[in-house]
Amino acid sequence: MTSTHGGSRPNSGRKTPASPYGEKTSVVRVPNSIKDDVLVYLKAFKKKPVNKAAPVLNLPQAMQNPPKLARPVYSYSISAGQSRFPSPAQDYEQKFLDLNELCIKNPAATFFFTASGKSMEGARIFDGDLLLVDRSLPHKYGAIVVAAVDGEWVVKRLYKRGGVVKLLSEHPDFPPITFSEGQELVIFGVVRRVLPPPL
Repeated sequence: MTSTHGGSRPNSGRKTPASPYGEKTSVVRVPNSIKDDVLVYLKAFKKKPVNKAAPVLNLPQAMQNPPKLARPVYSYSISAGQSRFPSPAQDYEQKFLDLNELCIKNPAATFFFTASGKSMEGARIFDGDLLLVDRSLPHKYGAIVVAAVDGEWVVKRLYKRGGVVKLLSEHPDFPPITFSEGQELVIFGVVRRVLPPPL
């Protein structure tokens, strides 16, 4: 006797909705602290028609294991005031310091950008300064962030309140950046340090 129950049947089971992109989809988990921001971005992105020919914002990729560059650090403190001068010939304990370890907490999420212009001078970010940007930090209200606005990179102070998002300058000559329907905002990361330009 042949059983009519059990076993696999063609075209059975839950149906996966077709993706407008014509490809498989993936489940993505995000931290609760940025869930609302991600949902707002996805909602705005979903309203846009799919155009595979449109240019895509190419986000930089970090080096996973940056090479170490340890430099010597001497144990003797250098006086910035009036005191005796140590003999340069005197022996002191020598240690080594890697600036990657000092400045970078998460190498895979850390990037450098060069600031341009004077719109953030009130935050002591000047033209030519190097910005150390960390993508792993949550972009909270008041943080200075690097963002792409309609594909153009900017550094601004983030304003988020009551569902309103703005990017604020730190100079009276530059008005806030506000957003209307159809505009694209991608917050890339948070500025952790500002370094003077190389000599």
